[in-house]
Amino acid sequence: MNILWTVNLIPRNAASALSIKSDVLGGWVEAMAARLKSIEGVRLAIACKSDDGLNFSLEKDGVLYRAIPYGRGVDLQKLIAVCERLVEEFRPDIIHIEGTEFLHARAMHQVAKARGIPAVVSMQGILNGQYVYQCGLLPIDDMLFSFDPAAVFAALTLHFRKTRWYAPRMKPERELIESAEYVLGRTTWDRAHTYALNPNATYYGCARILRPAFYEAQWDICSMERHSLYVGNSYYALKGFHFLVEALPQLIREYPDIRVYVAGHRPFGEQRSFVKKGYGVYLKKRIEALGVADHIIFTGTLTAEDVAKRLSKMNAYVLTSVAENSPNTLGEAMMVGTPCISSYVGGAPDMASDGKEALFYRSNDPSLLAWCVKRIFDDDALAVKLSENARARARETHNAENNARTLYDVYLDILQS
Repeated sequence: MNILWTVNLIPRNAASALSIKSDVLGGWVEAMAARLKSIEGVRLAIACKSDDGLNFSLEKDGVLYRAIPYGRGVDLQKLIAVCERLVEEFRPDIIHIEGTEFLHARAMHQVAKARGIPAVVSMQGILNGQYVYQCGLLPIDDMLFSFDPAAVFAALTLHFRKTRWYAPRMKPERELIESAEYVLGRTTWDRAHTYALNPNATYYGCARILRPAFYEAQWDICSMERHSLYVGNSYYALKGFHFLVEALPQLIREYPDIRVYVAGHRPFGEQRSFVKKGYGVYLKKRIEALGVADHIIFTGTLTAEDVAKRLSKMNAYVLTSVAENSPNTLGEAMMVGTPCISSYVGGAPDMASDGKEALFYRSNDPSLLAWCVKRIFDDDALAVKLSENARARARETHNAENNARTLYDVYLDILQS
C-alpha cells in the first residue's frame, strides 16, 4: 500500500537531515510514521509544508520526504501544481491529509479528487470551532475602554489577529471539510464539529502515538518538586495561561514556595510579529500587577526528553486552554503519570475522567483552578491515585502498536469501500 501524507511542518528526522531547526511540535508524526512503515507492504511518503520557499527531496529511515514550498506569492493554483507532481511521482493508493488550516491541504484534496484517489482528512484543531475563543475569553470590551494603554493595545491586537489573520483561514477549511468523503478524528468534539459542517462524511477514530520519551519516563511522588506546576504553552490567548496567573496570588498565600514552569520562551520581551504581541503585553502587565513574576519560570525550548524528565518531577501538570481538540501535552503528562489538572474543554474529557484520571475545572474560573491545585498539593494519596489511573488510561489510549494498526485498518476500509 502506497500512502502519501501531507503535514504542516517538517518532522525532526527530515529537519536533521537538512541541517535546519526542527519544530518542537508534531512529534506524533514521526512516532506514527515509524510504526506505520513497519507494517508489511506499506510504503510511506510525507509531503511537508515548507516555509520560506525551502525545497527538498530526501529519504530517511525508509520514509520519503518531499517539500510543499510556501514562498512569496504562493496561491492555490501553485500548490495544486506542486501536489500534482508529488502524486505523479509517488502514485499513492491513498492520501492522508493532516490538518485543515493551510491551503496545501485543500490543494492536495482537489488533486486527489481529480485523479480518483481516496483521501482522508485528519482533524487537528478545527479553526471554525475555535474562532470564538481566539481572544482567550478575555474581556475585550472592558480592556478597550479601560484607559490603560497596555490593555487597549492588547485588546486591539488580539481582535485584529482574530478577525484579519485567523478568520480568513476558516473559509478554506470549511470548503475542505464540506467536500471530504472521509474524516479522521479522535474526540467527541471534533466529531461534532465535522458533523456540523459535513454530515455525509464517513468518520473514523484513531488516537495518536506519543513520542518515545513519554513511554519511558515515570512520575514518582518521592522525587517530585513540592508545590511545582508544569504548563505546556503560554504563547497565545487561546491557551489560557492568564487564568493560572490570576489564580497564583491565592496559591502563593498558602504555598509561598510555589513554582510554575512554562514550556517555551517568554511570550513578552522578544521579537514577535505585531499581531502576536498583544497577548504578551497583557500577560506581562498582569504578572507585574499581581506580583507573581518570581513564581513563574519560562523554560525555553525543550526536547521531548526534557519535557518527559520535567513532568516526572512536577507536583502537577495543568492544561489551561480555553479551546482544544485532543491536547498532546495532556496525553504526555498522563503517560508519564504526572497528576493532571485540566480545563473542561474540547476533547479533554474524552482523554480523562474527572476525579479519576484528572481534576477538571471551568477554563475561565481561576478560583476553581486554584482549588484543584490545592487538592493535589495537600493530598498525596489523591496525587498517587490520579497518577496511577492516568498512566493506565494513557497506555491504553496511546498504545503505539494498536493505534498504528487502527490507522492501517482505516486505510484498508476506505480502499475497500
